[in-house]
Amino acid sequence: MQTDVKSNYASASGLMVPFRARLKGAALSAAVTTSGSAVFLNELTISGTYTRSTTTATITAQDHGLQTYNYVYLDFAAGGPSDGVYKVATVTNSNVFTVTVADSGNASGNVTVYNDVLAQATVSTVSSTNLVIPGEGILAANGIRVVLTNSVTATIYYG
Repeated sequence: MQTDVKSNYASASGLMVPFRARLKGAALSAAVTTSGSAVFLNELTISGTYTRSTTTATITAQDHGLQTYNYVYLDFAAGGPSDGVYKVATVTNSNVFTVTVADSGNASGNVTVYNDVLAQATVSTVSSTNLVIPGEGILAANGIRVVLTNSVTATIYYG
């Protein structure tokens, strides 16, 4: 029996575990009439820039480590496209990749890249969802950050 599992509760986005840990699972709930989501990220960021031409955003972030079809969380500067999880469409080189975004927001600016999306889940209206991660869990080498939308709350289990 594993005895080193701990928990942490969040009602807002932020850093939940500030050190190396394994995400073991989560209990998620939504208290509003619209669905929301929870995204769990390894706390490792790369500062970059973006340019957007219609629905293609070209991201420049040094040594991003991504491949085509990987998922990445992008935190755009104010006025940019919507923050969120995106699928990498193309990788030009180790510093440049593209994603598909909505045709809105500033045409260029700064972006923070989280290149290690651990897990994501959608929570239906006024309900609870359990995120079960089998085995030893998912390694977050730099800590666990959670991004919550639409009044979703999360209790994470880690060790």
